[in-house]
Amino acid sequence: MHRFLFILGLGLVTLPAAAQTTLFFPRNLQKAYTAGTRSWDGKPGPKYWQNRANYVIKASLEPKTRRLSGEETITYFNNSPDTLKQIRFKLQHDRYKKGGLRYNDVTPSDVDDGVNIEALTYNGQPVEAKDRPAANTFMNVQLTNKPLSPRATATLTVRWSYTLPAGEDASRECVCDSTTFFIPYWYPQIAVYDDLNGWASAPYSGLQEFYHEFGNYDVTFTWPAGYQMWATGEWQNAEAILLPAVLKRWETAHTSAEVLSIFSENDLKNSQVFRKKTPNAFRFIANDVPDFALAGSNHFNWDATSVVVDDRTGRRTFVSAVYNTASTDYKEVARIAADGIRLMSTWLPGYPFPYPAETVFNGNDGMEYPMMCNNTSTAPNSPMTLTIHEVSHTYFPFMMGINEQDYAWMDEGWAAFFDYMLSDSLSKHTQGRVRDYSSIAGSENDVPPMVRSRNLTTAYRNASYQRPQQVYFTLLDLLGYEKFHRTMTEYMDRWKGKHPAPFDFFMTWNNASGENLDWFWKPWFFEWGYPDLAIQGIKQNETTNRPDVVVERLGQLPVPVIIMVEYEDGTKETLHETAAVWKDGQKQVRVPGAAGKKIKTARLGAKTVPDVDQKNNVWPIGQ
Repeated sequence: MHRFLFILGLGLVTLPAAAQTTLFFPRNLQKAYTAGTRSWDGKPGPKYWQNRANYVIKASLEPKTRRLSGEETITYFNNSPDTLKQIRFKLQHDRYKKGGLRYNDVTPSDVDDGVNIEALTYNGQPVEAKDRPAANTFMNVQLTNKPLSPRATATLTVRWSYTLPAGEDASRECVCDSTTFFIPYWYPQIAVYDDLNGWASAPYSGLQEFYHEFGNYDVTFTWPAGYQMWATGEWQNAEAILLPAVLKRWETAHTSAEVLSIFSENDLKNSQVFRKKTPNAFRFIANDVPDFALAGSNHFNWDATSVVVDDRTGRRTFVSAVYNTASTDYKEVARIAADGIRLMSTWLPGYPFPYPAETVFNGNDGMEYPMMCNNTSTAPNSPMTLTIHEVSHTYFPFMMGINEQDYAWMDEGWAAFFDYMLSDSLSKHTQGRVRDYSSIAGSENDVPPMVRSRNLTTAYRNASYQRPQQVYFTLLDLLGYEKFHRTMTEYMDRWKGKHPAPFDFFMTWNNASGENLDWFWKPWFFEWGYPDLAIQGIKQNETTNRPDVVVERLGQLPVPVIIMVEYEDGTKETLHETAAVWKDGQKQVRVPGAAGKKIKTARLGAKTVPDVDQKNNVWPIGQ
């Protein structure tokens, strides 16, 4: 987006691009662009900064009591220009604390006193953790007498414990059975401090999801004898834990394109997996990730393969499926995940998969974490769409640190877009899922997505999934694959490992595509409205000798015009105009058919084009 010069008297005044945009630009977001941490063309600004936290964690779980205990050392980098008088921790398990803020009810027996902070130090000195309001999931460590200076580093240590929730409504945190656990939200984590709002302030209620700082993780977690662990990152000590034959299969799978069984439930039962019949400490390392999740079981099966994700370097990603024998659909999951990752890397989004490993774990939900998924069984239906959806989140919000608590459409909408496009391409038998937007569009629950996600409950899913999925379908159709892909990869290159906000997205896509798309962003993201097209009739164009299908835009949201026509000679044709036909506010467009022919019937619409009233989409009426 360019800046324009205006002559006022004898001086030149440069107006920022925000003053020219037709989009409403919230005042609190403008200040970052004025300060130079973000740029008006969508790039990170020359003064962009981002804080960071590195973790070294040692922890263990007692399965019978579900008690998790741990110690961590955090190196926190204050890269901001601000002196920090407090450090804010996220204690996400405090969602189960008495008096906690919860989106949904939880099993009463899971309600407890929250995370027990047993010891806490700041730069080697004990500090108190008493600033911990009951109604949120934050713990503020006050640094009144020893603030953290700009560009300074601090070391914090925490010793803590808590009890894993076991109720069936504890989705995402899965006590899958008495000896199988998927464990997210498990360690005290420093919240994001950013250039837009300072300390993140939206507590974790169980609905809105991620906004985490990037960092390195070195995690050692101890499990009882007979347990295997899977986690974010790469396993460091497999040689010390696995029997030689199992280790060989694990190593082979890292370079094999075939799906291999690392071990089965029977192998575990017959003691054919581990070197020792004693507790094992598993060590995982993950670099430049925004979070760390883990899982363990003493009876799940493990399949694995690998896939090339970067043809230029030959880099591969190690892909695992870990599952209960009863989950018959999971035999397909490793293959689906690997094929999906390959297609993500080469087609949509067409950007090399950023992480060295991905594990899809047979839990109780459909939920993503860096290099991990907690996915329920979908049998008798195919696991493809769920697998692709959760794995595709690797790009958003993990490779790019999206603030889902405020703008979930910046990642859930993309995952909904990818799960349809990729599933539809990977299998002739499995159709991807187009989420139903038409039935809710224009209702009170159809809220413009720029309303912050933290402010939504009943309208959350539509604003995060349905409506933005349709935006991205329309955007691909509007730009065409080549320009869409070029713009997408530029957006990713600019904001990989950073925290893009909505205007970074809008302005990058304007800038990189070479088109001012404000006319498109405004109705879809900022305004109330709905999509509705109608066929008004057929008009013969005497000049071109073509029959024109006259289409009227009754709704406010711009969508493509796709018309299936049958001519009187029995031939058929698909007529197509992108949403750009509505760019200048037109209410009607004439779409030309084939020269020298007459149209017998016409039907407007397509699977990926929403329309609130389809009764007026056919001609003649009643066909």
